[in-house]
Amino acid sequence: MNRILAIANSESDLLSLLRAHCDVTVIPTSADPVDSRDFDAICVLGGTEDSNLTIPAPLHNLAYEMKEQGKPVFFEFICSIFSIRPKGTINTAFQRMVYREGGLECDGLSDGDLLDGQSNDCINYRPITEKNRPILTYKQHICAHSKIEISEEEHRDGTFALWWYDDNVLVSSIRLCNFHRARFAPRDRWKSVISGIVAFLAGEKVELEFAPPVYTYRETKVKCASDVDEVIKRGIAWIEKADILNDEGRRGAKEGYTNHISARFGEQGKTTNVRADCTNEIGGALMFDALLFGNEKSRARADALFDFTFRYMQIKSGEHKGMLRWSEVGWDDCYQDDVARAIIPPLLCQFYGIDVPHFEEIKETLDYLVKTTAQDGIRVPCTEMYKMDPEYYARITAETAAPPCAHFNSFYHAALLLAYRVCKDEKYLDYATRGLSTLMAHHPDTRRETSETEEYTRLIFPLAVLYSVTGKKEHYDWLCRVTEDLEKFKHASGGYAEWDTGYKAGCSRNHNGECALLADNGDPVADLLYSNNWLPMGFAYAYLATGEEKFYRKWCDIASFMASAQMHSDILHLDGAWARALDMDTRENCGMPHDKGWGPQCIESGWIVGEILMGLELMHIAEKKNGRPEL
Repeated sequence: MNRILAIANSESDLLSLLRAHCDVTVIPTSADPVDSRDFDAICVLGGTEDSNLTIPAPLHNLAYEMKEQGKPVFFEFICSIFSIRPKGTINTAFQRMVYREGGLECDGLSDGDLLDGQSNDCINYRPITEKNRPILTYKQHICAHSKIEISEEEHRDGTFALWWYDDNVLVSSIRLCNFHRARFAPRDRWKSVISGIVAFLAGEKVELEFAPPVYTYRETKVKCASDVDEVIKRGIAWIEKADILNDEGRRGAKEGYTNHISARFGEQGKTTNVRADCTNEIGGALMFDALLFGNEKSRARADALFDFTFRYMQIKSGEHKGMLRWSEVGWDDCYQDDVARAIIPPLLCQFYGIDVPHFEEIKETLDYLVKTTAQDGIRVPCTEMYKMDPEYYARITAETAAPPCAHFNSFYHAALLLAYRVCKDEKYLDYATRGLSTLMAHHPDTRRETSETEEYTRLIFPLAVLYSVTGKKEHYDWLCRVTEDLEKFKHASGGYAEWDTGYKAGCSRNHNGECALLADNGDPVADLLYSNNWLPMGFAYAYLATGEEKFYRKWCDIASFMASAQMHSDILHLDGAWARALDMDTRENCGMPHDKGWGPQCIESGWIVGEILMGLELMHIAEKKNGRPEL
């Protein structure tokens, strides 16, 4: 085995592997040069530095000597390498790497395999000559889940991420050394790449013992509601461990963790934005926890969260009275879908002997939404106060104002129906029935936001509430029809894959905007931010509304999936949470990473964690009370 000299100023995942498995000597960049004859290979690891590392002249000269001697040389995230200088550094958050076979032994990889390096920095070296050969090349606008075919010319037109400078000089233009803690994906492909780099330096193949994954999953089969006890408790504990609440809920809840994971040390971005929907979805999960396990701390936090939303996020007077603001950064915007998910949790309290918190404020909010809804029951996706003149009001309340879209409207209809149960205001029932009738008249060709799968999953809960209110066979048939239509997307794991016939969704195949995870229909990708997350609540309520075992079984299946998709990790903000994307075949957080903020690795506090927990808790509370409540 080669004697390796490693130049590095900080520890890293790659350096730890070399120390554990190879004959390696480590020196910092401040060290005096050593005799090149004492070593058979050299690597310079700069990925842990603030910016791309400049090698001091004595050590750069040492590396050059070893190159000229034909010894293996590896540079990682280095400013200048011999005759090539950097022409700037780019961020690769929305690009993907394509593998090309080319002299580095990467077992199991083949041409066109895709790899993701999270929110990385890539040095754009120039000039690149014919002798420089790519192994991993960054390409933009790749619409594929796992593999893509590109030509050698297309490889060379991309930005080289890992490449041969010379036959014995290997260069990583990206921060690669902390591949493990930065959660590079897919994990097995990166293990093959790292094994190839180590074998290149060591002069022989080395059996590496990699650290356990940063997060793991545990397969869980749910046969009854009590089987999710531990899942619920871990999810509730996550709220505190991940520092989601502001001042115990008195200042709302943070939105969550973004998709951007720094490749330097693996830090994940966090957004402190406070939204009304996230705040009350977390509040609902905590309120149900108090009902289920008698947790008074959860009850106090839920009360504080609900109070914050209606005290500070609602307009109290004037022509916009009742409007619930979207968030602290979207102060004058009103998305009825988000508003609905803010008021549904307190409305659900009615079923468990709790007076609906802030019901008068909820009515004012719904009255404002009804006032700005078209006659077909469909509301435009968002209203912004600066537009709200008489002409605009007339346009959005006309017979038809917007294409029917379950993403933006169906939970609004569910909120109207839940409020109707409390106060029997006929306009709530009327507008909800009109809206859901419009959606079902267009089903399955409603206007899609992220996917066809999402449109179906968004309809289950509202249609179940509608049937529980009216008892009409037509509404029961709608519920069964959508449920059966959804089954064609079901995966053996119990989750539902993303699908979009004709790729017509507004966010389908976008790049660096709001973007679906789906590349191609048939990919085994589950979305827990926009699709699967609505199903625990939907199937639970469908069972409670109908009493039919088929809905109970569907709830058990989706609960099993959610229990098996909940992360276990030593990292506090991961443990007990769910990430947006799950490759249901490889069991890894992986999907098309083109969304500007909420990509595969993101954790949304309300939409994901809060909604999943409430759906698990709802069924559990009902079962604990020895039967379903009267709806």
